[in-house]
Amino acid sequence: MGLAEYALISRKWKPAILIHKPTEQYTQLLEYISVELLNSRLETIDELVRTSFPRIWIDTYLFFLAIFFVLFAAALSIGLQSNNQRDKLWYPLLILIAPAFIAFWTSRRRGLYYGKLKKFNELLQKCLKEFNSVDTAQHIKWHHRRIREDDTTESLALSPPLSQWQIMLVIEVLQVDPEDIHQLEDQQGMILPSYHAAIEDLVLDVGPRENHNRQPGENQRDLNNVHQHHLSPLSYPLPPDYYNMTSNPIPPPSNDIELSSIPSSLPPNYHHH
Repeated sequence: MGLAEYALISRKWKPAILIHKPTEQYTQLLEYISVELLNSRLETIDELVRTSFPRIWIDTYLFFLAIFFVLFAAALSIGLQSNNQRDKLWYPLLILIAPAFIAFWTSRRRGLYYGKLKKFNELLQKCLKEFNSVDTAQHIKWHHRRIREDDTTESLALSPPLSQWQIMLVIEVLQVDPEDIHQLEDQQGMILPSYHAAIEDLVLDVGPRENHNRQPGENQRDLNNVHQHHLSPLSYPLPPDYYNMTSNPIPPPSNDIELSSIPSSLPPNYHHH
């Protein structure tokens, strides 16, 4: 819910100004912060607008000054011709140097306008974040936005009609739900780590620990767990230890046939038959 709204007005003949009502009229906002604190916040924003917002109103005076020099040069030229003083017609040409210089300067200022406006928005955003770092405890939030269709002259403290005002932005104070304070704190500079950074911080302990790092009694508990694991009807046997099999290979069967020696004996004696 919006507690207060302040419009930043850009004027052609005067510097930009932050329009606001007397602080005593912001009764909803004063329920959260004191009058002195609100006046201090508004003075800080006014000083920022006065020193950092681009000065457009100077270009208006320079434009009319350039027109004046052009008209003055034209009137002087006509006067010299009517008085037959043609040898002095170069005077108006000297006067026209002034509007040419003004045109060059204003074009340069217009080129730098958007850069200055971007810098002002950054400074304003930083200023409002500093307000929020203190006022978050009071459940309020400062932020700036563009004008909306539902904005009225009454809420912005402007005289009707609203179309006659060049509203650059609106600074709004909102009431923050206590449950959403942690989200507001994240927006004030608490950067959460990315998914890949969080994954890199995970350390997975895969495989058995070294024996010299194990605590006394853990070996016996592991043997009991293994025994219970084999007794479980839903357990599955562990795969064979391929490392030991590869490190101690089974020798291949030999193709050589070992011949046993035949004991020597005398032939049988057939003459007795």
